[in-house]
Amino acid sequence: MNRLTSLRILCLFILATSPLCAKPDWAEQLTPSTFGSHPAIESSKLEYSLSWKGVVKAGYFDLQFAPKKVSKSGFLVVTSKSYSLGVAKKLFPYEHNYWSELKLDTLEPYFFQSTESDSKEKVVTTNRYSPAQVDIDEVTTNISTSKEKTFVKTFSEPNVRDLISAILFIRSQKLDVGDTHVMLILPFRSPYLLNIHVEAKEKHEGKDAILLSIAMQKIKFDTHELLPYKKIKKPVKLWLSDDIDRIPLEIRASAYIGDVRAVLVKHTKTP
Repeated sequence: MNRLTSLRILCLFILATSPLCAKPDWAEQLTPSTFGSHPAIESSKLEYSLSWKGVVKAGYFDLQFAPKKVSKSGFLVVTSKSYSLGVAKKLFPYEHNYWSELKLDTLEPYFFQSTESDSKEKVVTTNRYSPAQVDIDEVTTNISTSKEKTFVKTFSEPNVRDLISAILFIRSQKLDVGDTHVMLILPFRSPYLLNIHVEAKEKHEGKDAILLSIAMQKIKFDTHELLPYKKIKKPVKLWLSDDIDRIPLEIRASAYIGDVRAVLVKHTKTP
């Protein structure tokens, strides 16, 4: 064995036994990635009103599952758009367009692209998901100067979901009161650990609903250490309809800008 080969073997051994390559402590908490038996969501459009405390109308948000004018063989396509309204638009003019592609047979994330803009900048984020990692490519453009700033990074962990895949995974489970699911998500440029707990089955605005409590922690890219997520002060509350559709009826988040709510105002199935 020559000296170069010995050095290579030594380096490989050091890398393989390094603490940075060991599984993080939180990995043992993760829920197995197998989807549950609840029927898949139908082709549909969900429309939401965004508000502060349910009083001040702040914007519009929608989700479209398998839009009829969009077709990609082997994939479920989900789109979304939103924009601020009224007083909120004057304070924070914002709009987004999202495009998510999930593998049709497993509903694992494959590709996600978002375009977000406000009065100061436009941000285009492109994520590519594979079984072992997520590759992130983000371009931020200053609107006044047209100067671009790029962010390119890879997050190396298995079974990472985008936001849409996470929603579909949760709605597929049995969701008995007391059940808890823990998963990794990387919706834009930062990874998070989600802890989803089934709090209750109750009436919400006159409808049978499942109340979920969702806690978030950030994950550091380099060390995979868990950090507090300071923008959300308390666990997010999400009410899913307790029926065959299992669609989000309302989301409430105690964010740094105040009590933010998204309430379903229209559900249209598109057979």
